[in-house]
Amino acid sequence: MIKLVFSAIICLVILFSIQTAYAEEELPLPDGKNIKEWESISAALIAENRFSEAIIYLDKILEQEPNNLKALTNKAGLLAQLGNFSKSVNLSNKVLEIDPDRISALTNKAIALKMLKEYEESFIIFSKIISLEPNNKKIQNARAELLSGTPTIQTSNSKYEIHALVTIRDEKGNLIATTESTNARYLPSIFTEKWWQKVDDSGNIIHSENKEIFTKINPIIPEEDYLGMLTLERSMSGYNINIFEIFIPMIQVEETDTAMVQWTIIKK
Repeated sequence: MIKLVFSAIICLVILFSIQTAYAEEELPLPDGKNIKEWESISAALIAENRFSEAIIYLDKILEQEPNNLKALTNKAGLLAQLGNFSKSVNLSNKVLEIDPDRISALTNKAIALKMLKEYEESFIIFSKIISLEPNNKKIQNARAELLSGTPTIQTSNSKYEIHALVTIRDEKGNLIATTESTNARYLPSIFTEKWWQKVDDSGNIIHSENKEIFTKINPIIPEEDYLGMLTLERSMSGYNINIFEIFIPMIQVEETDTAMVQWTIIKK
């Protein structure tokens, strides 16, 4: 039954189904006299989506054993399900003080932090789980989804300066439009720093006067009949992660037109 409790929490939390679904009618709480029975009752209540009531029995366990890591971890998972993300993080921290590499506690904490919009902290913890379990596909997907949903921020007053020059030619190669912009955003994450370092290691960064300069020319394939936002992105686990974004004046394009963008990114 202990395995049932653990499996239920992980399945609920790792799939991000943050919901509070309850039985249609209130059922009487079952009895229990010891930790083993309380664990079994809690697992049964979880199976009925009676999360708040399951916590009652986890608390009974914790009254007897305040450092019961399974009960603490499962309670943290249920609190996340119920939307109590801050309390979930606090409980996970208590578990991780005792067992820093406990995967279930790390997972609960990463997801609760994501829901609290603490994107970078969540990313760091997902990355730690992957370092412990490199083949954990669910966590790889969760981290990629997190990055794809992390808001970008303006490059003004940041370490980055971005410039894009866009040229558009018709099917005969005649220049029909050109525009440029510095209205840019970037992903504020360790992920961006690591991406930049890989680009530097590959020899694609120029170092000049205490600045690092990256240039890239690539074709643009419009998804609509106009251009408005351009991205430098990376695909990860089926998700597109926008590392840099730049907004240009709206330009109408035809299917037969070809467009190119020249990126210049300076890191100070």
